[in-house]
Amino acid sequence: MRKLYLFFLIFVVALSACNGPKKLLKEAKVYEDGGLKDQAYQSYEAIYNQYRKPEALVGMKRIAQSNLNEKFQKAQLECMRGNHEMGLSLFDEAFAYADKYATLQLQVPLSASEQQTQCKADLIESLYSLAEDAVINEEYELAAEYIQKLKRYDRNHKKAEYLELLSQIYPNYNSGVKAMSLELWRDAYTYFNEVCKLDADFKDALSLRDVCLSKARFTMAYVPMLKDNVSDEVEASVSAYIKQQILALKSPFVELVERESLDAMLQEQMNSMNAAFDQNDVIEAGKLSGARYIITGELIKYDHLISKQRGVEKKAYLGPRTSDKKVLYTEYHLGRGIDASFRYKIIDAETGKIYASEVIPYEVRDNVVWADFEGDCELLYPGEWKWQLIGSKEDMVNQEDHDDLMALFEGRKGPVSEMELQQQMMKEIGEKLAKAVKDFKP
Repeated sequence: MRKLYLFFLIFVVALSACNGPKKLLKEAKVYEDGGLKDQAYQSYEAIYNQYRKPEALVGMKRIAQSNLNEKFQKAQLECMRGNHEMGLSLFDEAFAYADKYATLQLQVPLSASEQQTQCKADLIESLYSLAEDAVINEEYELAAEYIQKLKRYDRNHKKAEYLELLSQIYPNYNSGVKAMSLELWRDAYTYFNEVCKLDADFKDALSLRDVCLSKARFTMAYVPMLKDNVSDEVEASVSAYIKQQILALKSPFVELVERESLDAMLQEQMNSMNAAFDQNDVIEAGKLSGARYIITGELIKYDHLISKQRGVEKKAYLGPRTSDKKVLYTEYHLGRGIDASFRYKIIDAETGKIYASEVIPYEVRDNVVWADFEGDCELLYPGEWKWQLIGSKEDMVNQEDHDDLMALFEGRKGPVSEMELQQQMMKEIGEKLAKAVKDFKP
């Protein structure tokens, strides 16, 4: 009787085991037939994970394949509607879905890749058309947005590259034409020159640039106003440096008269005059050189200052303690400087009108302090003492000043030369005068 009961119990358990997955499969199919794909897929997945029923795996594949087909259909539909960016995004999602469920061996539609490629080509063509229209309508910022978006899909789109170039060319070209109509020749030249940098063959930009340059360019001559209280050598150096700085501007608008020919004319002019060489004579000399505008420059003040060298004996110790030997070292002071003032004018040689005039003050000092000691200076420590051979309560060592004292021994033993100070002066004067020339717009 007991054996019969056990047999019956095993039979019931086995029957329940068989009916369990069957019932679950039936429920999953109900979900599937009812369009509840997510619930159906989760049910099939749970059945397969627990019971390894092939019917569950087939159900999972059937639902996933249906989802995949729908994703590709939606992507294709958006592309057909002209929503290319949305379509491409949906294509990416569909292919990603196929990769995610690769173990189910889903079938990607044969035409999917071709459709995606065509959708991308249509998007690129659409973006190019929009960018082209924006350039034509002078909406250059909008054109740049379309071009940047297009280049995300096709980095090597040659027509887009040139269209991007046009979005930079047209604003400069149009601005050049406008400036030219207002006779702002220098501004117009700058605009057309930017166009030529991008595309020298664009319309008539090159010829217009040259016209503007011919209108904006002017000749200048630098003429020194010689002073009796300044040496010829100093004035010649200042003149040479100023001309060098003006030439260094490499301005297309400024044509500086050749130095040698102008200097020869000036010398001839000066030799023919008995009176002082004044501004009118300078203008006349400038005219002879063919320059329309004259820059006059004169050192109205130039003083070379140098102080008398003086030495002061200082107290120290040959060691860091007051018990060390007391000694004396010498501290020297010497300074050099230049006080100068330079005046320049920019004059119209035809009318005598003064366009600019400025006095540039210049003042520089180089005061140097150094030390000397007959012995090993590295042992020296500055300090104070009352008697050199006898100790006192006033004796003290300034150990914290040891490094500063060593710097006096290691530093320069005198100021820079007058020539070096002159070069600093000429640099400052030359740069300021060159800036005035650069900003000069007759």
